[in-house]
Amino acid sequence: MKITPHNIWTRMLCAGAVLSGMVLSSAALAADDADSADRPLSDVGAWLSENGVTPHIMASQLWLGNPSAGTPTKEQQAYTMFFAGADFDLDRMGLIPGGTVHFMQLWVPFSHNTLYGNDAGGLLAGDPPPYIPKVAHLLRFGYEQKLFNDRLSLEIGKSNPGQFVGFSNCNVTSSCVNTVLNKTAGFAPMPYAGWGARAGYHFTPALESNIGVWRTYQAFPFTNGWERWDDDYDSGSTLLVANVARRAGFQQEPYPFNWEVLAFHNNLQYNDAYYTVNGTSKVYDSSAAVLTHKGVSGFYVTAKKAFWRRDGGANPDNPAPSALSVHGSWSQTLESDAYTGIATLADAGLIWSGPWQSRPYDSYGLTFRWGRLTAGEHRYLQDMYDSEGGTGWRVPRDEQQLSIDASFMLTPEVNLTMTGSRVWNNTNYQYAYTSVKPEDGYTFWVQVNLMLDKLLGL
Repeated sequence: MKITPHNIWTRMLCAGAVLSGMVLSSAALAADDADSADRPLSDVGAWLSENGVTPHIMASQLWLGNPSAGTPTKEQQAYTMFFAGADFDLDRMGLIPGGTVHFMQLWVPFSHNTLYGNDAGGLLAGDPPPYIPKVAHLLRFGYEQKLFNDRLSLEIGKSNPGQFVGFSNCNVTSSCVNTVLNKTAGFAPMPYAGWGARAGYHFTPALESNIGVWRTYQAFPFTNGWERWDDDYDSGSTLLVANVARRAGFQQEPYPFNWEVLAFHNNLQYNDAYYTVNGTSKVYDSSAAVLTHKGVSGFYVTAKKAFWRRDGGANPDNPAPSALSVHGSWSQTLESDAYTGIATLADAGLIWSGPWQSRPYDSYGLTFRWGRLTAGEHRYLQDMYDSEGGTGWRVPRDEQQLSIDASFMLTPEVNLTMTGSRVWNNTNYQYAYTSVKPEDGYTFWVQVNLMLDKLLGL
């Protein structure tokens, strides 16, 4: 079965909502305890906590647009999302020492222009926009068992690999959407979950390693997470992932150094980007069967290092000092004919965190990205453009993007992120069925995340 690569969702959904929830939780530690005690459901929250239940209730609103980049420009997209779930500590409940049940469900009741990514254009401008055609999605439903003083973590159930590995070090993740992991490796963006089993081990509080296996789907936009094993399109495959990562914050060391090395293999079967079994272009020789391949492998390497602090590191108890950090990542597929036609994705950038003493949890980022198509995908996009009647344009193989972003903690429960990007050498990667040359230009992403559980005192 051929799965057409639409503008498919990214890890930004949970990075913007669930992971930003972690940021908000950290910021909430600075809030006055008396304020928490006065919130509407603080008594309920205290009872739940005492009995081993940690609820998660979040809302997120997204606005995206392409003022000047893409095929039709001046288009916009919007999503309203609600998250609800809880962690059930079976140890605190007196049932199973070290056991926890995790559950999270997503609803997307309101959406506008779900195919906006096709308008925005290529690999960098067109793939970050979300594509969520279904309203309800199971994000996580699994059992986790911790052993050996919580050093070893075992989990089985429904989840997404991106909840455990392949983290971004960018300031705002919409500036660094990893299409190689989401689409080529088969992680799928965060709303989409499959059966999985994972083992993680902490060698030190900062150094950890994970190995895992997941059931993934090429047609993931049309799944809801509650599939028994295969989806309605029989697009399932098996993903193997292993990583080693170091993760530390300013409370652990004055100049944190974070890094991750990850390898993946997916046994999926997929069509060649360009060739038929006759060795001809599948665009011009449509009567011939398309050449197929089985299996795709690759790796992801990322690092982030703080190199300057306003206080010179003199205050080790400060969880959010004013600091400058550099970061970078490299994602690479190992097959010349890799699934989805992406060969390389890389980024490098600078983050200024806590720029103002009165707003220690705000941050600003500057990120440069580069994406490279496989040779077969490049030839396919050129043939498609020519066959649709396009003239006078050679499809670029390499795309570049520069982004400026910011994250603002408006309150301990409300987070605002903004990303503005300029793309060069935009392509028809997202929507090849057009004779119109995609324009270089600007895109934006604005997202508001509301931690309703914290706001209510849960």
